Amino acid sequence: MNPATEFTAPRVAYPRATTVLISGAGSGMGLHTAQTLLRAGYAVYAGIRDPQGRSQARAAHLHAYAAEHGTDVTVVDLDILHEHSCRAAVAQVVADHGRLDVVVHNAAHLFIGFSEAFTPEQLASSLNTNVLGAHRLNRAALPVLRDQGAGLLLYVGSGISRICYPFMAPYVVGKTALDALAEATAYEVGRFGIETTILMPGVFTSGTDHFKAAEFAKDAATVAAYARLQADFDNGDASLQRLFRPDQEVPVQGVADEIARVLALPAGQRPRRTTVDYSDYGAEAVNAVAEAQTARMFRIIGYDHLLTASEPAPTL
Repeated sequence: MNPATEFTAPRVAYPRATTVLISGAGSGMGLHTAQTLLRAGYAVYAGIRDPQGRSQARAAHLHAYAAEHGTDVTVVDLDILHEHSCRAAVAQVVADHGRLDVVVHNAAHLFIGFSEAFTPEQLASSLNTNVLGAHRLNRAALPVLRDQGAGLLLYVGSGISRICYPFMAPYVVGKTALDALAEATAYEVGRFGIETTILMPGVFTSGTDHFKAAEFAKDAATVAAYARLQADFDNGDASLQRLFRPDQEVPVQGVADEIARVLALPAGQRPRRTTVDYSDYGAEAVNAVAEAQTARMFRIIGYDHLLTASEPAPTL
């Protein structure tokens, strides 16, 4: 889906504020999502790491934005690398509202470089942030959602989990693992009325802090050994631009708009997968084949009932 206009969910649709906990809400897609949902009348809990310290400016920006739009935001100290932080963030939402409706898994970290030149510790770090962090947050949130018999897990994945892009192996591995975790978990939690949507952004080279905060391969000697590939590596940005039409706009806001659209759908009607891609990357075609073959196989083995969530509780 390529949203062309800003989506704003109608406030009148929510007699009770729907609670949304967002990881990585201080910048990029997470920040746009928090701002969009605030305007739409959601009770937004913006997860930011160390909002009283190094991320104080980000927290202040969100508070100011909320005030400008006549609403309020709750900034929570959410570090997905630590289980206690995930549990505390979920507990705060429940203490304030008595329930948790939506978890948006957005936090991520980009790695760029030659695969062999990344140390094992760097690969482990990518997995820790890009997939284990979501699992930690799920383990904090799912007991609440299971007890409710309703809820939505929305993962901000990536098209690179379908079509592998070169020169960023730890990130590709992390996002692919996140996708697998999301889908495998969905089969199980759906029996408790919990829906899952995997949003797969396409190519976004600006509008986020991804590239500015990217981590590069640390093994300098191995980097040097790949000198014959240096020209290809250096040409990465120019190569990506070939996927776009001339003067194509690529608004990060489109991701936030799609998240808002999915959240506004009636419970039970949210898609398992959706994409926001203004390029010709092509993950949608792979999705179509994978989903068809998954449905076929699940019918054969008698597990097709696991492909959709059970009827959710009427209070969501």
